[in-house]
Amino acid sequence: MDAQSTDRTANAPMTFSPIVAEQMQGGGDFLVRSIDLAAVGPHASPVAVLDNFRVRGRPFPPHPHAGFSAVTYVFEDSEGDLRSRDSLGNDLVTGPGGVVWTQAGRGVIHEEMPARSDRELHGLQIFVNLRSHNKLIPPSVFRLTKDQVPEWDTSTGNRVRVVAGSFESVSSPLQPAEPFTMLDAQLLHEIGFTLERGRNALIYVLDGAVLVRAGDRAEVVTAKHALGLGGGSGLVTVHTDPHAHIILLSGEQIQEPVLVHGSFIMNDVYQVEQAVLRYEAGEMGRLTPLR
Repeated sequence: MDAQSTDRTANAPMTFSPIVAEQMQGGGDFLVRSIDLAAVGPHASPVAVLDNFRVRGRPFPPHPHAGFSAVTYVFEDSEGDLRSRDSLGNDLVTGPGGVVWTQAGRGVIHEEMPARSDRELHGLQIFVNLRSHNKLIPPSVFRLTKDQVPEWDTSTGNRVRVVAGSFESVSSPLQPAEPFTMLDAQLLHEIGFTLERGRNALIYVLDGAVLVRAGDRAEVVTAKHALGLGGGSGLVTVHTDPHAHIILLSGEQIQEPVLVHGSFIMNDVYQVEQAVLRYEAGEMGRLTPLR
């Protein structure tokens, strides 16, 4: 995703999704604010889950994933660190500002939790779908610490953390199987980027409000809401006054059938059945629960 300031011509008009509000789930030691991506519609693809969570303790035992990437980004304001274990042998502790990208492919078992049960973990959980030809690739786990996430900033106060993909002249070292952009942006003024044909963008406002403009269309998106864009190409600008904190996600729209079965995201029943068989046969590895 490269920023542009000119040339709005010769591009198909982009369309906007409805503006979708967070939905709060849980409470106490496990609070999740979810964006209903079904309400966003096709412009959400390839993102299949977008959850802003606060958690203590161990919310889930080890569980399998297949057919997509499970991404956990630790917000910089998180009190605690993330501990991520998996059947590939990784046992990682990642502090605020870091990310763990579990590219499940044909299948992996993992477990994520606060590294210390007495400290709240604040993060973003994202499921990024994989195309059919990548659903059986060997699983891989990528991790960036806070210092490994590159940043772009300006003298006017904008600060963009490039977790994945690129922005302006800054590129993340994280290289998933399919191109994907994830930006954590603190804005005091306008930024712009070019959305290419065949790609979608999802703008999730955590704090403040932004004016999103593409061609002749503009929408105001306030805190705790998200907006999807796609269906065309061209310059998108995001303006704020006086400030905003946003997450921007962008990837190629996957125009394939999607079948979600528990923690598997596949194209059809046969693929799901094969994933279940791989899991039951131990082909996704083993992960002993922590005591």
